[in-house]
Amino acid sequence: MNKKRTAIVTILMLGLIAAGCAKSTVHTKQNDRIYRTTTHLIFQPDFADRSFSSSNDYMLSTEFNDVTYIWPEGKGNFSRNFNEIRFKGKSIDCSVTERRLTINGRPAGQFEEGDRVRITGDGKVLVNGVELESSGDI
Repeated sequence: MNKKRTAIVTILMLGLIAAGCAKSTVHTKQNDRIYRTTTHLIFQPDFADRSFSSSNDYMLSTEFNDVTYIWPEGKGNFSRNFNEIRFKGKSIDCSVTERRLTINGRPAGQFEEGDRVRITGDGKVLVNGVELESSGDI
């Protein structure tokens, strides 16, 4: 193979690898209200699993439509077209469509770009560190 073909093949391979990489969800650890985050790139082909889970020690953070959601202990997944998130915890069942959050079938709020939304195991919602007084407060 000549040098020109080798360069083209190398560029194409790097492009395919970069296209297959996606920012993974961010693990957020709660430690006296100080959050530490780590991110990493993962190779994610189209048929990859779109689910996630969190535990008592590590809450999980996902970014969806420019809003960051921090989940309690439980499991969740993105829809096939990445237009909805479903999450099931011990006592809560959540869904996020566009920027609207629903908890246990009731609207919990609609959020702005850049908001950090933390959902607790008992269904409380904190937006940018401030607890919503009632569902749909935003």
